[in-house]
Amino acid sequence: GNTSDEIPMPTYFRFLPLLAFKIFAAEQVDVAIMEVGLSGKFDATNVVQTPTVCGISSLGYDHMEILENTLGEIAGEKAGIFKLGVPAFTVPQPDEAMCVLEEKASQLDVHLQVAAPLDINLLNGLHLGLDSEHQYINAGLAVALSSTWLQRTGHLEVNYLLQQTTSLPEQFIKGLTTAALQGRAQVVPDQLMGIESPGNLVFYLDGAHSPESMEVCAKWFSLAIKDYHEPMSFSNLVDDYKRASLESVRMDHHETSKKNLTQVRAFQPCWICIS
Repeated sequence: GNTSDEIPMPTYFRFLPLLAFKIFAAEQVDVAIMEVGLSGKFDATNVVQTPTVCGISSLGYDHMEILENTLGEIAGEKAGIFKLGVPAFTVPQPDEAMCVLEEKASQLDVHLQVAAPLDINLLNGLHLGLDSEHQYINAGLAVALSSTWLQRTGHLEVNYLLQQTTSLPEQFIKGLTTAALQGRAQVVPDQLMGIESPGNLVFYLDGAHSPESMEVCAKWFSLAIKDYHEPMSFSNLVDDYKRASLESVRMDHHETSKKNLTQVRAFQPCWICIS
């Protein structure tokens, strides 16, 4: 519809759920996975009053200018997605956050369970499609949420949550090992430059934007580049960011022609590596 002074355009994090609901209805999707935009308690996705299952991933100091300042207060906001009697899962959290989640769950008669990180041995020798150590935590949560949805909607007779210590359904393994998400631990070779000088330009992309995710991003980046030996940490990234922004980076043509690895850090961080 049209907007006006009486009916203004919704804010970004309210417009996205509205658009999503419209698309889901038009496409007649069988199941929708809704991710909160910022908080939980007052998030627009909370118009869904009876979800099948809820999940809370690893909590960190993200969007502090909008949410509260302590991890416990942030956990209290995130727990706003809990619904009376609806099962919920989370991952191992710091004690400060976990205590708040458990208290909020108890108040709403929510059965809150902690999903264990996925055991790599369950993937039959394969690796996660999203290649990073912390993704095994996310994968464990995904398995728990998917299994619960399948069970509660009558698609599964067997509770795979009880059996995932020994095996996973083939469909689960296929999904976990082929999943891809642009901008998250993504490696993109430059195809145009590769025509003239193969392997000369590779982009390592990750949209990390909190201290915790920056640390994970740094670990992934260090492991992803075989020729890179210096350990990278969040403090290194902060020092680099203080020293120079992307606009101040200047690369000498002679140096870039060498085969030694050169790094250009672009914030909000993605990685550009030239070898």
